[in-house]
Amino acid sequence: MRNSMKKLMLVSLTGVLAASLAACGSNNNNGNNQPASEKPSNSGNAAATNNAATNDAGSGVDETGWDGTKYAEPITLSTVKGVGTNYFFKTGETMENNVLQKYMKKNLGIDVKYDWVVTDTNDAYKTKLRLMLSSGEKMPDVITYRGDMETVNMLIDSGQFMSVNDLFDKYAGDEYKKAAALNPDTFLPVTRDGEKMALPVLDYAYNDDMVLWLRQDWMDKLGLQAPKTVADLEVIMDAFTTKDPDGNGKPDTFGMALGFKNGFLNWMTDVSWLFGAYGTMPGQWNKAADGTLAFGSVDPAAKQALGTLKNWMDKGWISKDSGLKDDTSGSEFFTKGQAGAIVGRNWLPDWPFGDLINNVPGAKYKAYAIPAGPDGKIGSQSGNPSVNGWMLINKKAEHPEALLRYYNFFFDNWANPAKGSQFENGFAEGYDWAKLPDGTITKDPQKYPDLFPNYADRTHLVEPIYYSLTFEGARQPSLYADTMIKIANGEAMTTPYEEQTKAIRKPENVDAMKIVMEQKDIRMKNYFQGPLTETMKSKNELLNKLVNESFSKIIYGQAPIDSFDTMVENWKKSGGDQVTKEVNEWYASASK
Repeated sequence: MRNSMKKLMLVSLTGVLAASLAACGSNNNNGNNQPASEKPSNSGNAAATNNAATNDAGSGVDETGWDGTKYAEPITLSTVKGVGTNYFFKTGETMENNVLQKYMKKNLGIDVKYDWVVTDTNDAYKTKLRLMLSSGEKMPDVITYRGDMETVNMLIDSGQFMSVNDLFDKYAGDEYKKAAALNPDTFLPVTRDGEKMALPVLDYAYNDDMVLWLRQDWMDKLGLQAPKTVADLEVIMDAFTTKDPDGNGKPDTFGMALGFKNGFLNWMTDVSWLFGAYGTMPGQWNKAADGTLAFGSVDPAAKQALGTLKNWMDKGWISKDSGLKDDTSGSEFFTKGQAGAIVGRNWLPDWPFGDLINNVPGAKYKAYAIPAGPDGKIGSQSGNPSVNGWMLINKKAEHPEALLRYYNFFFDNWANPAKGSQFENGFAEGYDWAKLPDGTITKDPQKYPDLFPNYADRTHLVEPIYYSLTFEGARQPSLYADTMIKIANGEAMTTPYEEQTKAIRKPENVDAMKIVMEQKDIRMKNYFQGPLTETMKSKNELLNKLVNESFSKIIYGQAPIDSFDTMVENWKKSGGDQVTKEVNEWYASASK
């Protein structure tokens, strides 16, 4: 959650998997387009069972109006929404009027209303939320946010949102509680004086972890072997730069695609792993030998990594434009056929590697393990093992428990549906799935337009699960990795989730996830999961600027390597020492 754009991309890309289990009904009354069932499946009653003890014995309706299955009289939850680039609608449907919204109102009695909806480009959603805060505008019942923690902290600190301690204990279903408990630090970022101030939107574990991707066709052509160390990788990068791997007779290729305009710990075109090869992780708080927390960017090991990066720049193994590129634009070095290596997540075959195949017919790529440094150290960012967003509930909401019941429904029915259940193929026929005459399931609206009526754009599957308050319905954190390993090991698929995951995941994607799990011990955790400290609020921008400018100058040869030491001293004097003190005070308190 370091960067809202990163997470937006992550949602868009990993959502392909969630989408394979979804489908929704239609605005029309055409029976072909209705939800697969108008009744919640039996498994959906788990949350109701949890709350049955509070039901009035006579009426079967508890004090909130819940009858064990739905609200006897529909209740309204107000919210706001940033519509992502992965949102597509059937003709006539909108965020405010769509099949998922109607289904949830009919089957759970929860009517979601939007105070406003904005197309979420250039951080428009975050900007509008912050304007609401600064102007004192009335907040809706629920705000869901996926992005930077600074905005989450601003929402919490506004004082308009309630503690969710009692709500979570009383109303969260077993599946949600079990999933949240997988990571003991799940609630740390939003805990204030022992009070949990937001509910986590859970994501798949290990999905943010890194692998090394190489152009396999170049590797084969040049007779290169898998790299085990950084030194091995340097041999490969030199060959990619000097031996004309694309065969066009021009010196127009180089080793690795990087983009460090916004920092050195990225979700794609990542270079933090190189710092890990020397024992630190930049841009986060690592645990020192004495057990205290230290900022990785000012660790002496970072100086060694910078020396290596300068050498790569001098030799032409990385582009001189790397400092001008962010994660996404830096990836174009790889997808346009210029660079032969990139470090990123297991799902890059879904995006952006499709651009490589389109741009360079015949190109092949393959995942490799993160290589070791000169002393055998291997380190990679740990990504975010379970949380990919937060849900805040207004103190004035009439039905604060409704959000838990909404999320429970998706955990119990959607996250891992049973065979024969209503969501086995998706949310509704004619949206993200359809049945062919032979009984098989298709998700191809271009090939079978009659089975997917009222599509405005047939190049994209309409996936109403994205319309949900909880982004992708619900995800069980361990399910994705476990399923991918089963596929990699050639085991039989026994559930709809497993079968559809196998159907849509590319072999290169599966191989990459196997490497992630084999290398999971190299993950370097960010131990600071708390709110911004007092000094961070006023000094973070200055401190980050000191680090990033110093790093770039060293890499580009505009400053000597020893200027790193001067930067560290300036960082400490400019607030870094005080931030370190505050971070360790938080850690000592949170560790009790």
